[in-house]
Amino acid sequence: MKYRNFVFDFYGTLVDVFTDEDSGEADQAIAAFFTEHGAAYSPEEFGESFSRRRKEQLKNRQGSIYAPTGEKIRFPEMDVQKIYVELFKAKGVPNAADYALQAARYYRKVSTVRLKRYPGVKELFERLREAGRGIYLLSNAQREYTRYDLEVVGLDTMFDGILLSSDYGCRKPDPIFFGELTRQFGVKPGEALMIGNDRSSDIYGAGLFGMDSVLFVSDKGLAAPMDGVESTYTVEGGTYQEFMGILPGLLAL
Repeated sequence: MKYRNFVFDFYGTLVDVFTDEDSGEADQAIAAFFTEHGAAYSPEEFGESFSRRRKEQLKNRQGSIYAPTGEKIRFPEMDVQKIYVELFKAKGVPNAADYALQAARYYRKVSTVRLKRYPGVKELFERLREAGRGIYLLSNAQREYTRYDLEVVGLDTMFDGILLSSDYGCRKPDPIFFGELTRQFGVKPGEALMIGNDRSSDIYGAGLFGMDSVLFVSDKGLAAPMDGVESTYTVEGGTYQEFMGILPGLLAL
């Protein structure tokens, strides 16, 4: 059994998503949320403060040492909830952590325009379960955004393990993030298959980690060619009907 574990990206791979995070309405809504909870911000002040703290956080994490392995982080990730905590504290608000959690979920709701599971995902997962394969999620994502989204699309209980980049300070294609599959779940790169729609993070990262990959060419436009980066398999049509067509061969290996 070559592929004992199947590792999936989330956005653009398992779900179709469109968020309007740059809209003035979303900025106004989150600034109003903070103000209602004791941290008075105008939309402009909030946007400037958030952007500055995000840049500082990423700068501090770039090249920093990842304690569990002693490796340097090459591809840093922000933690939006920590930034929200800082923004509440800057205005002297107690219970900042509790409010930050609420703020993250609220912002996700008001900024999400479309979120739906691609047809055939649950059927694929059921087939993998029947075949005794492990199913994992490895996503460049913010914990509270994605935990909420997983519940909305009914996939929150479908994985053997969930890894979200905001929890680790790094993101795909960083081998450190991929390495958590082995450290936490014992998933060996030579026995796993990465499925994702982004060549620069999913496919490139899998290659750095020594893992085979499937490029799922969805409608998100992230599969453009990259020199020296090729997937092991490709689902050109970007549908799980097509994926099911190659599945018997993957399970037979």
